[in-house]
Amino acid sequence: MQRFYFNLYNTEHSQEDTEGQLFASRERAGMEALRILHDVARDEMPGGRHLTITVKVLDEKRDQIFEASLILDSAWT
Repeated sequence: MQRFYFNLYNTEHSQEDTEGQLFASRERAGMEALRILHDVARDEMPGGRHLTITVKVLDEKRDQIFEASLILDSAWT
């Protein structure tokens, strides 16, 4: 098992992961980053018209190994 860190950035603030999580592979950590994006978007969507969320995955050495972003724009016509 390897420890991975998931730093979260959105339109208003950022959150650094200081504890990390254990995963069997880089691919599993990447899947977790996508799950985090989904959860954050679901929680924050009702409050805004423009939403940008980024999750950066770092390895045990704190080197970035993966990045996933979600950009959502919504407006009434």
